[in-house]
Amino acid sequence: MSDYALQTSIRLCQQVARSAQSNFVPAFSLLPSAKREAMEILYAYTRFTDDLADQPDIDPQNGTILPTSTRRKLQKLNQWVAALEATFGSLNGDQSIIADAEQETAFQELEQQFPGCAGLKLLPALKMIVNRFKIPREPLFHLIDGVESDIEPHEFETFENCADYCHQVATSVGFASLAIWGTTAPLFSEPVVRAAKACGIAFQWTNILRDLAEDYRNNRIYLPQNEIRRYGLTVNQFGSLLDRKSWNEQKKKPKNFSDNDQYAFHEMIRRMEEFEEKWNKLIQIQLERCEIYYTNAAPLYQLIQPDSRRVYGLMWSRYHKLFRKIQNNPLQIVRGKVQLSMFQKLCLLFRWKLLSAKRIIP
Repeated sequence: MSDYALQTSIRLCQQVARSAQSNFVPAFSLLPSAKREAMEILYAYTRFTDDLADQPDIDPQNGTILPTSTRRKLQKLNQWVAALEATFGSLNGDQSIIADAEQETAFQELEQQFPGCAGLKLLPALKMIVNRFKIPREPLFHLIDGVESDIEPHEFETFENCADYCHQVATSVGFASLAIWGTTAPLFSEPVVRAAKACGIAFQWTNILRDLAEDYRNNRIYLPQNEIRRYGLTVNQFGSLLDRKSWNEQKKKPKNFSDNDQYAFHEMIRRMEEFEEKWNKLIQIQLERCEIYYTNAAPLYQLIQPDSRRVYGLMWSRYHKLFRKIQNNPLQIVRGKVQLSMFQKLCLLFRWKLLSAKRIIP
């Protein structure tokens, strides 16, 4: 059987999804079988696309890890965009060269056009669900715009800039998912768009807060620069506060020091506490903002077809519980990655599997 046979492609997507450590994948079990399969395929596409920014480059000759190269990552991303345009058509109106998910020969020709593009084997399955569920092309390409932002990290001056990024990497996937789940109002109607955008920001802002320290170590700051300055912090100070181990070491009192040293030490502690207070205010405003978006995202539950509401309910509940964990103790985000326990995850899964729910309660 060809590597580009539809069933082979579907199985590959399922393997990618089921082997992932994701908050989303367990929720797919709450869907009818056809929609569950479609979500696994969509997840495999998003996972591969996201990995173009995050995964190291591998030398195809010997399998060794190559030095990080922005140019090489952008080349792979551009190759992936071209393969998607050949499969689905471009947003500029260019038509696709592949009409059907079972055109194995056409997908093999893509391999000749784009050698070394591992994601090609996902495309027959992706083509199938795009045709079956009438998934719009725009979200598939908007995700890539967000991934490009991660390949070439840059600072976001305002919250509006950050929100645009959230829509690219999160809301885009949300709209593709909603096409699969089905909505009680048209997909791009005002109430669906408003709630879906709120959901994208709520989920992604939770990720941003959870990963604050890790992202900073990777030279990525997703919080608005104007807000960092507003609270009297420089980027270097912001980063030093995230480096909590180093920060705590500096606070230790030396064993032997003179009166002058003692004064200098207490002055340093005073300045550090001032920085911490400013940092806490900065984080608090992010938490307050995120809570509003969760509230505005909750009505999306009623706008989804009844047979798919539980999957959204579980996703919303998981992320909201993670957000509450951060909100209850913001210092956790500088001590390590905040996560739900396996017990908490299982409790939420069984709740949405077994109990009826008419709405999400923020």
